[in-house]
Amino acid sequence: MTAARKTIFISSTSIDLPVHREKVAQACLEQGFFPDGMERWPAVDATALQKCLDMVDQADGFIGIYAHRYGWTPPGESKSITELEYDRAVARGIPRLLFLMDKKHPLLAGDVETGPGADALRLFKQRIQPERVRATFDNPDQLRAEVLHALGELGGQPAHVEDCAPRVDLTHLPEGAEHFLGRDAELDELDAAWADGGRTHIVELIAPGGVGKTSLVKRWLERIKADGWRGARRVYGWSFYSQGTGDDRQASDDSFLSEALAWFGVDIDSALNPWDKGRKLAEAVAATRTLLVLDGVEPLQYPPGPLAGDLRAPGVKALLQHLASAGQTGMCLLTSRERLSDLAEYECNDSHPGGAVLRRDLGNLGEQDGAKLLHRLGANKAGAAAIGPEDEELKQASREVKGHALTLSLLGRYLKLAYAGDIRRRDQVDFQEADAETAGGHAFKVMAAYEIWFARECEKGARELAALRLVGFFDRPATRGCLDSLRSAEAIKGLTEPLAGLNAPQWAVVLKRLEDCGLIYPTEDGGGIDAHTLVRKYFGSALRDNAEAWREGHRRLYRKLIASASESPKTMRDLQPLYQAVVHGCHADLIESALDDVYVGRILRGTGTEGYYSTRKLGAFGADLGAVACFFEEPWTQPIRKLSDADRSWLLNMAAIRLVALGRVEEAETPMRASCALDKARHEWEGAIKSQCNLSELMLVLGNISPAVSVAREALDNLQHVDSWHLREMVLATLAHALHQMGETEGAGYFSEAVSVRRDHQPDYPPLSSGAAFYYFNLVLSNPERIAWQVVLGGKQDANEHMTTFEVVDGWINEINTWRSERNKNRVVAVDPEPPLTLALYHLTLGRCALYRALLRGEELLSAKEDVQLSLDKLRLSGRQDLVPYGLLTRAWLCYSLKDFARAKTDLEEAWQIAARGNMRLHMADIHLTRARLFRDKAELAKARALIVQCEYFRRLPELEDAEAMLGVAP
Repeated sequence: MTAARKTIFISSTSIDLPVHREKVAQACLEQGFFPDGMERWPAVDATALQKCLDMVDQADGFIGIYAHRYGWTPPGESKSITELEYDRAVARGIPRLLFLMDKKHPLLAGDVETGPGADALRLFKQRIQPERVRATFDNPDQLRAEVLHALGELGGQPAHVEDCAPRVDLTHLPEGAEHFLGRDAELDELDAAWADGGRTHIVELIAPGGVGKTSLVKRWLERIKADGWRGARRVYGWSFYSQGTGDDRQASDDSFLSEALAWFGVDIDSALNPWDKGRKLAEAVAATRTLLVLDGVEPLQYPPGPLAGDLRAPGVKALLQHLASAGQTGMCLLTSRERLSDLAEYECNDSHPGGAVLRRDLGNLGEQDGAKLLHRLGANKAGAAAIGPEDEELKQASREVKGHALTLSLLGRYLKLAYAGDIRRRDQVDFQEADAETAGGHAFKVMAAYEIWFARECEKGARELAALRLVGFFDRPATRGCLDSLRSAEAIKGLTEPLAGLNAPQWAVVLKRLEDCGLIYPTEDGGGIDAHTLVRKYFGSALRDNAEAWREGHRRLYRKLIASASESPKTMRDLQPLYQAVVHGCHADLIESALDDVYVGRILRGTGTEGYYSTRKLGAFGADLGAVACFFEEPWTQPIRKLSDADRSWLLNMAAIRLVALGRVEEAETPMRASCALDKARHEWEGAIKSQCNLSELMLVLGNISPAVSVAREALDNLQHVDSWHLREMVLATLAHALHQMGETEGAGYFSEAVSVRRDHQPDYPPLSSGAAFYYFNLVLSNPERIAWQVVLGGKQDANEHMTTFEVVDGWINEINTWRSERNKNRVVAVDPEPPLTLALYHLTLGRCALYRALLRGEELLSAKEDVQLSLDKLRLSGRQDLVPYGLLTRAWLCYSLKDFARAKTDLEEAWQIAARGNMRLHMADIHLTRARLFRDKAELAKARALIVQCEYFRRLPELEDAEAMLGVAP
């Protein structure tokens, strides 16, 4: 077959595989084929068979998807229509691609046929197995990937391929990565991965610093560029080293997400949280044959420890997990010093040979390649005698540094410049003292040798050494403007005196010589420089020893960046100079100014109702957390002692809020506890009580219910120190919510008391604040919710029994609507007066009520859809990642009830990813219980029981027991 617009007939049963058919049709379109099949059937009658056979007769190819149903058998026939379609394709001799559902694929009870149909299906599968079965699949996206691969081999070409060259942007990758020799096997493996038709979705290149990961990537990119990018329609690269690589940095993915989404043309609300941005970006990447290159991912990973290798950047985590699991024709190539544990389940290995992630641990260069590299860079003599690249002394030198590519690169240039290329003079570098186990151990010794050599060269060497030490001020590429601010007319004592008075040509000569040494390389912006992270680390460490020069350099950079930033920054790109300024300001000991003037004043634009711009408008929680981290001596327990107690308490709360927004809920407990302890110690009771309420709610999500109740009770005791009805309402609602989760009826009384407090002081306002009202409705609706689940499980109930409950909720909703109407009455422009979280919880309550009513009365469910969807949209904008699973669980139940089973499973999977990432055990218990009830899964029911008992989540115990009884499971 050619790549012309030919037709592929898609054959499958209809009830159980609608999503799978959609994925296959999408794959056909992407490969330039027109999909045809049952979507153009008439009603199932005597004409349906002939219609389908006619379509097979007109098709150029045939795809069969077979699961656990045999399908409809037309009158007068002994075979199902599905098998008859296959027979016609065989008779015509057209290409046939057949795919079988794997045993691991999730199933509904109704998806499996029993009786004679099951026997007929078994015989049919036995018949086709030896002939044409292409692959098995355990989810719709995997099926799509298999079809894409198969159609590519069949002669497909991507549809709508423009005549113009592919769209490429690699400007965010490092400019000066060394072209190390060797790596032919790795280059060939990358070729094979790109050419395998979409089977390999991600390639990880893992190695310590200086081994040559970035070099390998750039060499391979040049290789495929020479071949016209080998079918890629889009090529996009990003280096996370440019976001800061210091060991104490909390690097974020916000800038990458902002730039990449814009480049891929994804139009979304910039306030979305990073997780949702990552998912949207993944969909755009997978839409066409794209090569995505992510260099230096380790700043986004947890350092060595219990979570080593896990991604702490939720956007990139969502992006990579989606790309690993979804069908796509392109590939993501990434490098890191640490294995990405988040991708472990997708790895291709002996136990999972079909995995979509290929991980390769790069070793150092072999002795022959190391010798060739030394020779190419100038180490071409042994004494006065010329030697070739195969010389034994070169090989011995390579062995001495264990083939570390960066060390060999620096050593070869050093010997050329300092000793005319004599390999025997490597004894001037004290490798015997190098710590081979430390990253950069051998490379640092060559850098030390360069320092000695420069020092011997008097004025000339002093200039180069001073310029090189400037690199230590930066954890990212240094711009020309920033470098100029460091070498201005007024020298930095003990550092830049040799650079004073240099004109532009003289400065360029200094930089060129350092570039020839392999210590720095120029950037595209003209006049900027970059360096390997190990070079920056070495000279930064030495620079810190001169404390006055260290502070003065950072002070200059702080002022330069503030002056260069936009007066009214609106985008992540606009904010970058200010985020960098915070880092330099703290190093310069300008801590109060960096906090008040830059972070609060210009990044957040204040902390009032119109403030928190960076998070509320841009969703930049990761970048903000990085800024907050600068004000900590020990994240997340000890803010800088120089700050006031009020500032330190505020910073602890900011850290906790941003960690929660990033889904790192378990980590948020530490700063929240520290803030509470600090406020109590200084008798700042209002702050302490608020922190205790937040801590109690956080502990609930983590499944620590008894401690959460204790913290809430302590907050109640602390109310004696303040006179605030607002705090009393908050504490009462917090304690009521915690007791409800434990299954204690005492909680209802505290909710009633909270309502009384609000009505006494603000009778014209809603009965409770939005968060408290949401938790109150959870209590009020708990019985209708339980009975609705019994209906799902096959029970019959009288809806009239619960009408009083719904009337209570309706009354509250009417009060809220009246208040909103009065509040908006005098507005000239109609706008939402309430924040996303308030609207989210309001509409989620409406949606739940509509869902329960419909299930209890047997009514249509469509009225719940709008509220549930709006709620979920607003939850994603709220910065409360810990609450998003509430919306996803409700929508999963709703989708199941609307027979959109695939969407229900997708929502449950997303909820699980969010909950598992933050160890949110109550959500995890709810997800297990929901899966068990929707899909009759006894294993999930057992997992739900284990968590419910472990967490003392006794609110769910009656529902759990209902499900066990109706599914025939012994408790």
